[in-house]
Amino acid sequence: MVSPPTLRSRRARAAALVAASSLCLGVVVATPAMAEPVYPDITEGLVHHFELDESSGAVVANSGSAGASADAVLVNPEKAARGADGIRFNPDDYADALSGAYVRLPADLTAGMAAVTVDYDIWIDPANVGEHQIWGFGNKTSCDTAGGQQGQLFSSNTQRLRVAAGTVNVQQNRVRLPEGVWKHVTYTQAPNAGGTTWTGTLYVDGVQHAQSATITTPPSVNAAGTNCNFLARSQVPGNYSFRGTLSDFRVYDRSLSAGEVVTRAAQGNDEGVEADAAAIDLGLTSAVVEDLELPKTGTVAGSTITWESSDPSVIAVVTPPTAATARKVPIRGVITRPALGAPDATAVLTATLRKGGQAVAQREIPITVAAEFDAAHSVDRDALDLELHAVDDVRGNIDLPGEGRWGSEITWESSSASISPTGEVTRPAYGHPAVEATLTATIAKDGAEVEKSFDVVVSPLPREEEKERYFLGYFKGEGMADGEQIMFATSNGNTALDWTGLTGGWPSLVSQLGDQGLRDPHIVRSPDGDTFYMIATDLNWYDQGGYAINDTQYIEVFESHDLVNWTPQRHVKVAPNDAGNAFAPESLWVEEIGAYAVFWAQSLWNDPVNRTGQGNAQMWYNVTRDFQTFSEPKVWQNPAPQSRIDTTAIKVGDEYYRVTKNEAGNAGSDIFSEKHTDFLDSDINAWELVAPALGRTTWQATAGYEGPVIFEANPGDTACPGQFYLWGDRYTNGGGYQAACEANIEAATWQPKTITMTNAGVPRPRHGTVIPITLREWNSIRGIPNDDVATTVEVEVDDVREGEAVDVSASVAAADGFQTGGRVRFSLGDWSETVYLEDGEASATIPAGLEHGSRSVTAQFLEFDILEGSEATASFQVLPAVSASVSVTGRCVAGKAVLAVVVANDDEREIRVRLDTAYGAKQIAAIAPGKSSASAFTTRSASIPAGSVTATVSAPDGAERVQSVFQAGHPGLSCSP
Repeated sequence: MVSPPTLRSRRARAAALVAASSLCLGVVVATPAMAEPVYPDITEGLVHHFELDESSGAVVANSGSAGASADAVLVNPEKAARGADGIRFNPDDYADALSGAYVRLPADLTAGMAAVTVDYDIWIDPANVGEHQIWGFGNKTSCDTAGGQQGQLFSSNTQRLRVAAGTVNVQQNRVRLPEGVWKHVTYTQAPNAGGTTWTGTLYVDGVQHAQSATITTPPSVNAAGTNCNFLARSQVPGNYSFRGTLSDFRVYDRSLSAGEVVTRAAQGNDEGVEADAAAIDLGLTSAVVEDLELPKTGTVAGSTITWESSDPSVIAVVTPPTAATARKVPIRGVITRPALGAPDATAVLTATLRKGGQAVAQREIPITVAAEFDAAHSVDRDALDLELHAVDDVRGNIDLPGEGRWGSEITWESSSASISPTGEVTRPAYGHPAVEATLTATIAKDGAEVEKSFDVVVSPLPREEEKERYFLGYFKGEGMADGEQIMFATSNGNTALDWTGLTGGWPSLVSQLGDQGLRDPHIVRSPDGDTFYMIATDLNWYDQGGYAINDTQYIEVFESHDLVNWTPQRHVKVAPNDAGNAFAPESLWVEEIGAYAVFWAQSLWNDPVNRTGQGNAQMWYNVTRDFQTFSEPKVWQNPAPQSRIDTTAIKVGDEYYRVTKNEAGNAGSDIFSEKHTDFLDSDINAWELVAPALGRTTWQATAGYEGPVIFEANPGDTACPGQFYLWGDRYTNGGGYQAACEANIEAATWQPKTITMTNAGVPRPRHGTVIPITLREWNSIRGIPNDDVATTVEVEVDDVREGEAVDVSASVAAADGFQTGGRVRFSLGDWSETVYLEDGEASATIPAGLEHGSRSVTAQFLEFDILEGSEATASFQVLPAVSASVSVTGRCVAGKAVLAVVVANDDEREIRVRLDTAYGAKQIAAIAPGKSSASAFTTRSASIPAGSVTATVSAPDGAERVQSVFQAGHPGLSCSP
């Protein structure tokens, strides 16, 4: 969330600001200096004055002549932030006019007024978007329902800063208030001669911005008065609530003169230039080694900034042409570095800031331009600049640069096989722990050398699940105020033809950088499956007034792990300096290079200095592993003098298929497909043409198509089973995506299908991306709780011989049929071992030493991630090392008890036997296989208790002997007469 800088401080604070700025990299010099200015307040005719500075509560005090009886009310205050700098409306979210925070002003606000002035300070949130009103005075049948409008007077910053009085727009040109800075706005409406028409004049920072002398709506709006008067709320309930801060809102019952308007803006302008001057940040100015980009406008109050250098031989100021096409070209401070061994050079850059018609300030910034580096200094600087991204959660190949900006060679060592010295990453399996590693860079040049280490964590792979739903990113179109922002939708079931929008037609992501538009979103899923990269065009046709070429070399980048939470927007330069645009970017994982190819359409300026002359449209590309670091751009498709744009691509088998728009113009443009095994081959003649006119042969022969999307249908897709989907954006004859299916990706004509969109803001989406997703991902995106997944365990163990170790294995299956991972604990008696699953299987070895007999081993799957725990038990036999049978019988002989022990050799080897009883022991030297031996033990007792006989049986096993011990019980015996 961007917060407005504090500015409404009055003069004492501004003086402190000047003093503070002198402590950091330069001095702010007030011009003219130095007497403390006096800012007289203008109170004549001030009927309503809402300072909007209350710290709490719902009451908004009116300190104008109307008094407390005309206080206002803050509605939905929980959606506003209050403070000395004003009310910040809807800082955290978008809302419609009724549900957002707004101020309800008193009724009949301008009743009886023949002239009016509306005057206020405003800071517009860069996230503000869509049709909205900053303030409005209206008469309606019902304020909270559509229709019934009986006149209104309002202001908005939609497409342009405007005031509308009835049907007259005071401002017609597409000039908007800048966002993220403080501005002072004044609107006056004075009667013309005759008193039946009025002249409305709009001022920004005290300077006339627009004027109309044909207004027929009076300041009172309606003879019956006004009953719907608001701040930050539109007269139209379905519009957006305003996002931004309003302060010091005033309504006069007269038209302030131009001089009075200047007076009203003077303090804010003076404080603004000083604040902007103090806020200039050129980085490390004590050791400049590269050209500087010098700001054109202030970051606090939007002052315009011009630059001069005290010594152009040290740092020269290069100001771009004033042509509108060059408005985005920065002012540069071009340095000339002293030679190696020479002393550093110094100069002073002077920034002159202007706001309004009179406020001026200067900032003098000393610059030290460092001499050319020797080897040691180059190495140190390259080491300082070297950084890696997201090292605490590595989920794919990473970029390990091999050369530093200052000429050092960089070599890498890794402490783990999970990351190679060239950045290829092998992630642990699902359910395994993350791997910690250290990457060490050696930065060397001409004998100088330093090391720099990075601790990294390689995260395990995600769970593999079948794709059963689809996710869609799109934009609505350039004909609406919120149309060029990113929208999301999910499929209704396993089909890519039926969709529901996620936010009821409101944007899911709004650009706050560059042109402040997001068009043509493209989403790619990483090959491991748990990272999504989204890139989009930096263009706002609606607000900027055109599309053909917008002089930006940037794309917008977002990143997510769940398609719900996205990283902050990254404004990334990909195109060369002389490119006039970078439109419709897409990306594709190219396995052969272990990285993503990012490709976009661009035209080059024929005159890159003056930014004139648009060349043919071409496709360019670069390569990235992480969408943070990109290679230098290269030409990919240049059909000069023809043009082509909007390539999308898919790999099927060994072939790459790309579908591209031939830029023939309007309905003459169509999409065509080609194939090649080398995706990055820039020889367009090496690509084999597959289908020359997919759009006009599939859908409508007289329409133009662009923005193709091609993807494989999910398993079980209910609309196009076993097929591919092709979408084409029909930008003529109705517009929006058309869909088709075909089993043969090389078909010249596909089978058309109908797309249904619900709750999505438009009947059909515009240029975007469809990606398959899992059911669990679909649930999370839609806010549906996902249940944990039940598991079952199967245990396998075989019988073993006594003295042998026991191998035991377990298979863990998930109830949903997808991948399992985590740990299994095996246990038997006092023994246990815990192991990780590999492809759903785990195994362990029970140590030797179990006595022969029946045993049971338990395998317990320990719950992991979304997988519930479970267990199973299996029984097995520990067979004796030597097979024998021992039996004991008792009999009476001459009144004495006698035990008869019979040992049978069940083995294939000859055995030896030792018999131990309570009445003696005997050795049996040999019993042949299949034979038996009987032994008698006379107890010399007339009766004996129950007991047992121990038979130790041995047999040869190679050079050694193995043995088993058998216990044979006998009952008690009495031989008494």
